[in-house]
Amino acid sequence: MNLSMRDKKILLMFLGVLLFALSFLFVYKPQMEEAAQISANNDSLQERLSQLLELAQNREQYVNDTETMQAEIDEYCKQFPYTVRSEDGIVLAMNMENSLDMTISNVSLGERTFVYSMDGGSNADGTEAPQETMMEQGNQQTQDQIDQIEGTDSSLGNDGYSTIDSSNSVQPTIQGDSTGTPALYRTQDTVQFSGTYKSLKEAVKYLADQSGRMTLDNVNASFDSSTGNLTGTMTINIFSMTGGSTSYSAPDAGSTVYGTDNIFGTIENTKKSKKSKKKAAETVAADTEAQQNQEAAQTPTDETTDSTQSAEAAAQ
Repeated sequence: MNLSMRDKKILLMFLGVLLFALSFLFVYKPQMEEAAQISANNDSLQERLSQLLELAQNREQYVNDTETMQAEIDEYCKQFPYTVRSEDGIVLAMNMENSLDMTISNVSLGERTFVYSMDGGSNADGTEAPQETMMEQGNQQTQDQIDQIEGTDSSLGNDGYSTIDSSNSVQPTIQGDSTGTPALYRTQDTVQFSGTYKSLKEAVKYLADQSGRMTLDNVNASFDSSTGNLTGTMTINIFSMTGGSTSYSAPDAGSTVYGTDNIFGTIENTKKSKKSKKKAAETVAADTEAQQNQEAAQTPTDETTDSTQSAEAAAQ
């Protein structure tokens, strides 16, 4: 096929245009887009660098402010117990009944529910503290007394090594994990009471003066014409917090005397009381008679001594 010079020139021009187009589409344009993207990234990085340089200049202030705020958070968290157990509500009701002119006939213990976390989560990452009842603690104390009397150690196994029974371990104080995110929990206990209007107002003040964080959520009272007192229920919110510098101390329920020497105490105590009074009267009578006999024995001796002294004085 013979091409004229004119056709060859046109073909060369077309190949040149095609090469230019391909170079623009597949070389120049991607490079320009990448350059634009790098430029945009440089702008954002430059802005971030400016922010970091500004933060670096104020680093000392930010560190001091962070430490101050963390100290305030820890101080606030210390006002909350690490957890709330069943015995806390029972001991609170017992103390209210002992301190106030009020009778509490029933205590309904609530469950520990999540309220809020500082990180805004719907649930906390903290671990629930183990629920150890006062009965388990009392069982351990009883076993310790038995070991002391018998001179044995129930915590030692057959091989002589110490073993730990986690089901009856006594933990009067629990320290929270300060590295976790503080999370607030609430336990609602409901007490059924009977008392005067004055005692109800004193109960509100009593709850406000407690060291633990608690609020009076609801009070429902009505007048009882048969007793002249108020009867009703009150719902108490007891708050606890995990994470932060929180701790838990078991409540002091006092001492309890176990067992009795006679299941029919009322009748037997009456008889013993009469016998004790009779025995005491006999003892007093015997002591009085012995004292009178002693005085009677001393009287002739004293008279003889006085007569002898008088005779010696007359002889002189």
